[in-house]
Amino acid sequence: MKSKNNKHLLIMGALAFIGVILFVATVVLGYTAFFAWLEASGGSPILDVWEIRDELPPENASIIHLTEKDFEQHPALDSAIRGDNRDPGAWYQGDTPYGVLDKRTIGSAPVTYVERGVLIESFGPDVEARYQPYLEYEGAYYYFLTLIP
Repeated sequence: MKSKNNKHLLIMGALAFIGVILFVATVVLGYTAFFAWLEASGGSPILDVWEIRDELPPENASIIHLTEKDFEQHPALDSAIRGDNRDPGAWYQGDTPYGVLDKRTIGSAPVTYVERGVLIESFGPDVEARYQPYLEYEGAYYYFLTLIP
């Protein structure tokens, strides 16, 4: 009788273990599918680039001088600043990372989530530290944000 109870407990334990594994796998796959759907249905992030004019650079601003290599590595940035997606708007007073300055939208370009991550890693912004470098190219100063739909 004792042997029969041990086999019964062993079988029930194995089935419970398999059930837990199937439950965890279902939850993981469900979350993965949900976030994949959410990312795909919302569209791509958008890179928005603004040009700044005023007394530049502000004393506490960090400046990154863009090179041809930067544009080769970041085609969306190239497209927004000097390519097909360049579409300068009108100048207006607006908030910038270093206060209220004259600015205008210079261009926008769609980017992938990977490109967005690489742009942020390469050029900022560091939102937690409230640090936003200016990008300089041919004497003009820019900053960018990537917007997630």
